[in-house]
Amino acid sequence: MQQLKIKQQQDIGLAKNGKEINVMFGGRFKNYIAYVVTTCSLVFGGFFDYSTLYLSGTMGTPYVKGNQVLKNDYNYTIGLRKIALFPYQSRSRFYKGNESSLADKAVIGAVNGWEYLFKYSDVRNRNNEFKDTEVWLKWSNDNCVVKSKYVNKESRDLEFAELDIRYRKHFWFIDFTTGLTVKGHPVYGHPAIEDYEGFWWDLAYEYGYEDNLVPVTDLNQNGEIDNYYIFIETDPITEEGYWEMYYEEADFFWTDADSNAVAYSDAEFYEYHLPNIVAQYNEDNEIKEYQAELYQVIGLDILMGSRETRFYSHIWLNVFPQSYGLTDKSYKGKESQYDIGMLFGMSLTDNIGLFLEGTKASFYGKNEEYISTGVNWRF
Repeated sequence: MQQLKIKQQQDIGLAKNGKEINVMFGGRFKNYIAYVVTTCSLVFGGFFDYSTLYLSGTMGTPYVKGNQVLKNDYNYTIGLRKIALFPYQSRSRFYKGNESSLADKAVIGAVNGWEYLFKYSDVRNRNNEFKDTEVWLKWSNDNCVVKSKYVNKESRDLEFAELDIRYRKHFWFIDFTTGLTVKGHPVYGHPAIEDYEGFWWDLAYEYGYEDNLVPVTDLNQNGEIDNYYIFIETDPITEEGYWEMYYEEADFFWTDADSNAVAYSDAEFYEYHLPNIVAQYNEDNEIKEYQAELYQVIGLDILMGSRETRFYSHIWLNVFPQSYGLTDKSYKGKESQYDIGMLFGMSLTDNIGLFLEGTKASFYGKNEEYISTGVNWRF
């Protein structure tokens, strides 16, 4: 009986171990199959067809004025891109990582299907170090455009993620789009100081500043602020006159946490030092949770001409007229949100051409503008 019991326990143990191995192996095997299927679908399904993987690095000496000492600037970039060219564009033989073709910002691409950009840059510019990330993935056909995007530009203190779904209507050389966009981002437009309940001098006290009451007009020169009556004589012969209450004026002398004098009046402190304290308070009390809004979006894309027609024009416009806050601290700025771009080129002769290009965007009260124009003369 004891041997039978031991054998049964061994059988049960083997069954348990076998079940655990089977579950563990089955789970890993399922994940492996899913990984293989996904990879094969992307690789052999055309997702990476015509895409370009690039690595680049640049380094240079920054502009220096006077005795200022600066480290060398650098820009290291890795990226993967699949963006079809418009008829007016010429293909670059190499990607250096600093390309900024304005046409890449247009919602409507040159072809339907998948387009994407994955780009990461590690940059130092005049001793300022930052990392910029831009990722977007777009799919389109004749009736619909879907685009997801993530941007984190430390160089501009701008970060957001969005999902853009639009209906598309094409006629002649114009594409009209409309739909909804969901955007997520850190808190913008809600500085922490708006929720501060104390007085401005209370905030200064919290950061180690102290004020000392000092007389501005000390008639009796006792070093204190007094209120007293002064006799005003109106007739020196009769010595007639009247008594008037006099208030000695006072102000505040401000020192920092190290007892260094920083301001000799409230007005001076308020104007020159309080803004820095408020900025530090906003940074120290920044809300880390992502906020979100739902936007109505209207887009217009106009494309005419090509390099062979001696003239081309590409204009796009995206406007977000209505927004609906989805979180407590969602952006409620009054500034309009929009993205405008324009590319224009004209060949005057076989060798001389003009070009004009520019963009203007405003998101969360942060504006970005770019414009370039010139003449090309090809010998």
